Amino acid sequence: METIDLRWERLYAEWRAPLYRAAVVLVGPAEGEEVVQDAFERGMRTEHFFDEVREPFPWLRQVVVRLALSRLRRRALWERARLLLDGHQASAYPDIAWALRRLAPTQRGAVVLRYYFRADYAEIAETLGLSQASVAKTLARAKAALRRDLT
Repeated sequence: METIDLRWERLYAEWRAPLYRAAVVLVGPAEGEEVVQDAFERGMRTEHFFDEVREPFPWLRQVVVRLALSRLRRRALWERARLLLDGHQASAYPDIAWALRRLAPTQRGAVVLRYYFRADYAEIAETLGLSQASVAKTLARAKAALRRDLT
């Protein structure tokens, strides 16, 4: 039987809750826990994780956001297909959760990183694979969409 490094237990105890809350904003509660578990599993599968990763939380945060965005992209593709097949759109309720879900996955990821994790543009750019200028544009477009949907 393989033993788990106690550093993983401490890391999980300390950071699971904020990572889960962010994942819930991105993908909802049903998939939020899976995203967090997948992120920790990826780290644990990295042979020399604690030797190679100096800052485990930013690494985990980046993986959670990327996994969640990947799920959102897949979900959006299936949702578009479903709407085409059904021929109608579900009714929408103008609240914050609804407005966040309407954002494009990259916009939603940028909003969560900036306003939930208080990440700077450089961190957001690295996590989402964008330039810092693209981060500024992405956030501006997301804020405009949120204003439009919430007013």
